Amino acid sequence: MADYIRDEEEQAERLRNWWQKNGVATVVVIVLAVGSMIGWRQWQQHQSVEAGKASGLYEKMIGAMPTGAGDGNADAVKTNAAALIDQFAGGSYAGYAHLALAKLAVQDGDLDEAASQLRLVVDKPATKELEHVARLRLVRVLIAQNELDAAGKELGRTWPESMQGQALELKGDVAKARQQWDEARDAYASALEAMGGQGGSDRVQMKLDDLNRQS
Repeated sequence: MADYIRDEEEQAERLRNWWQKNGVATVVVIVLAVGSMIGWRQWQQHQSVEAGKASGLYEKMIGAMPTGAGDGNADAVKTNAAALIDQFAGGSYAGYAHLALAKLAVQDGDLDEAASQLRLVVDKPATKELEHVARLRLVRVLIAQNELDAAGKELGRTWPESMQGQALELKGDVAKARQQWDEARDAYASALEAMGGQGGSDRVQMKLDDLNRQS
């Protein structure tokens, strides 16, 4: 029994010594760990709320987008797009907002404004996909403005396989606008091959057929 009590006393003394040396640090570590866990959960909840808010604004923007004469609500598109750009700057939703504003500008015939909105995405894209989509649309606007050198420069960049067909089609449009018939024909033919009969191939075939009839 005496040995047992002495052993207990020795253990208690070791515990007191250890606590004096390490107790404060241990408490700090525990507090930080708990605080980090709480902070992480709060951050996740905040992110979830923000994502829901952004998604709601995006849906309102897209739902109001005019698709034809007399439909849609351009003012609602602009209001929700402005909110996305202001509250979620630098993110994908802000990029889609700029694309929506560019589309409105094209429908209004304001090509300078459309190009300005698209360049905001091209210059600081949230994702590579957004960059490529915005750049293709920018090229179409530049062609409509007869800014063929600028359009050709944009098309000279590297394109992902999924967008090769569209890029080649636009190269054909640039060549056609310059009356470079052989280059246009080759670009359209390459675009058809890249598209492999998928979306857009009927449009490119019509361009190629029209070009063959003219020349």
